[in-house]
Amino acid sequence: MRPTAILYALSLIPGIGNKTLRDLIVHFGSAEAIWEADEKSLLAVNGLGPITVAAITAGRNSLQPNKEWQHIEDQGVHILAFTDEAYPRLLKEIPDAPMILFVRGNYDWKEKPLIAIVGTRKLTGYGEQVAKRLATDLAHAGYVIVSGLAFGIDSIAHKAALEAGCETLSILGSGVDEASISPQSHLPLARAVVNAGALISEYAPGVKATEGTFPARDRIIAGMTLGTVVIEAPEKSGALITARLAIDYNREVFAVPGSIFSEASLGTHRLIKAGAKIITSVQDILEELPQTHPLKNKLGETDLSVRPNLSPEEEKIFKLLSHEPLHVDKIIKEARLETSSANSILTLLEIKGLIHNVGNMHYIRT
Repeated sequence: MRPTAILYALSLIPGIGNKTLRDLIVHFGSAEAIWEADEKSLLAVNGLGPITVAAITAGRNSLQPNKEWQHIEDQGVHILAFTDEAYPRLLKEIPDAPMILFVRGNYDWKEKPLIAIVGTRKLTGYGEQVAKRLATDLAHAGYVIVSGLAFGIDSIAHKAALEAGCETLSILGSGVDEASISPQSHLPLARAVVNAGALISEYAPGVKATEGTFPARDRIIAGMTLGTVVIEAPEKSGALITARLAIDYNREVFAVPGSIFSEASLGTHRLIKAGAKIITSVQDILEELPQTHPLKNKLGETDLSVRPNLSPEEEKIFKLLSHEPLHVDKIIKEARLETSSANSILTLLEIKGLIHNVGNMHYIRT
């Protein structure tokens, strides 16, 4: 029998949760030894009572590990066990590491630097801009972007990594099967992540997300990454749970400052006061983490300011813009162009991916 299959079968036994499974592995050293242990040996495990031992005995008599394992594999889901060599090294270090992970995707699980980007679901235009830029730059620098597939900052981070042609990992608070993914509107994004990375969960296929599953999900995000970048988080935000867990696990925590008038930045400002490193560019993150390779853009250039050739009119408008939103009326006035001409140029620059309309005819550089 496969060791992974045995560990998964044990997790199916009523009363055998993650902690008990971990205690059993620590005591016996392997899944095979647990499966073969007699009643007396099982009772010697600290905290294991007669009821649990009886459940294990009954489970071993009724379950067929290889058959249970194959049932999951037939759904296109791979089981990654704590005892597997491919299990994420950093995640294995945390005291409450999940003993079983369910994975869908093409990620090869070689040792790679992972970094988390998290934040509010109700992001502002500023938050979207920062998330896209940092995720893109970190992906180009060789880091795998890890987040939670939620609305807001999470989805922006995943999309930016994918648009950069890089891998990304989504940690879910539900099963990784399509019927369980939440929100369902993110199924296209989830499929893209599967093709370029992986969906990961400690919950079996068919398990729906609840309020209680998200904090458990957050510990995986914090535990498997070198650091967590928090972009826009109000005072009561799941992103702050991830940040606190990262601190507990002795990982780096980075926080992006925002407007002092923005409720979306109250949590990130609190993190900064508590000692999180303030982030104003990707270099602030890279100098704290192991280096991979020089920062590159899609064209292979080391200078991320490189842009396609622009006409004089396009260049004039592009130079007027920054990362602060500028209204079209002001753009027209300062560029001294006809309204129709300016609008055409703005459209062309947006098609080229150099600028973005953040709403109400306000434009920024991307």
